[in-house]
Amino acid sequence: MAVVLVGGLLGGLLGGLLGGEEGPHGPYRPPYDVSCPAWTKLHRRFDDTRIEDRERAFLCLVRDAGGPMFPDDKSDQALLASGRTLCAQPGWRRADEWLRSGDRTINLHGLDSALVFLCPDVIGGPDLMPSDEQMLKEEADYVAASNAGCRDPWPKTRARKQGTAAYFTSEGGGYHLADDADPDNEDGVERDDDGLLTGEKTGVGIETIRAMNVCVTVKAFDKAPPLRLKGWQEVAEVGVTSRSGRLMVPAMQPGGGEGAGRALPNLAVKGPGHYRVRVYARGDEDASTMLPAEWHLIVVYPGRSRKEVVYRSRG
Repeated sequence: MAVVLVGGLLGGLLGGLLGGEEGPHGPYRPPYDVSCPAWTKLHRRFDDTRIEDRERAFLCLVRDAGGPMFPDDKSDQALLASGRTLCAQPGWRRADEWLRSGDRTINLHGLDSALVFLCPDVIGGPDLMPSDEQMLKEEADYVAASNAGCRDPWPKTRARKQGTAAYFTSEGGGYHLADDADPDNEDGVERDDDGLLTGEKTGVGIETIRAMNVCVTVKAFDKAPPLRLKGWQEVAEVGVTSRSGRLMVPAMQPGGGEGAGRALPNLAVKGPGHYRVRVYARGDEDASTMLPAEWHLIVVYPGRSRKEVVYRSRG
């Protein structure tokens, strides 16, 4: 009986000195790991990271990637400042900065997966899914910035009607100019990717060089302006008929992903009739940017010929 009592007292004393508690112990849990492999190798999620360790998680992820966006010679504070600057930008601008940096050690998903530890509300939380409201706001910012970056390549040549806008193409690029009130063009205009232009009776299909968004300037004249080839990679001309008195580059509709970023004018300056459409194109095929890096000039003037003329071709 005494042995049992002494044993119990000894056990309680040792337990008190060692910080133990009476009763059964749960399974052993290793201490919370704050080493970089917790995020770089085991991929600990944002939800499972303590608030005080989120900056560390970001630093671990970007230092593991390295590369031009987050070079090794930058201090922790400099990297955190770079991350917060990226957080303050719309999503397309972060993507643009990534493209311009040439950094391929980290992809866009990896970049957002690191930034979520600094600005979860901006990035879209652990699932990296911004709200619909945020996405609409960012889309509007992207359209506005793209339009603002487009300039008239013939600023000194005034036309009866003219305008400039960014054109947002569908996958594969290309767009069209057509009599949009003609039922024949209800589904757009077919394009032949063998050349710059594809002439249809009441519309013209236009190919892009980069298969991406472009800056488009339109100019409508009473007669043919001088032909200027300098500085352009492709120049071609074809005839088209407007039965309704309209020749339009389609504008992007609300919620749509294709069309001009702002309305461009009706180019059928003489009303219903026959017109010539001359298109000039040049593109920077090596450009790495979310903004348009291709420029088109569309010249329209009255003319009956339907003949296609290629003045300059890339081959």
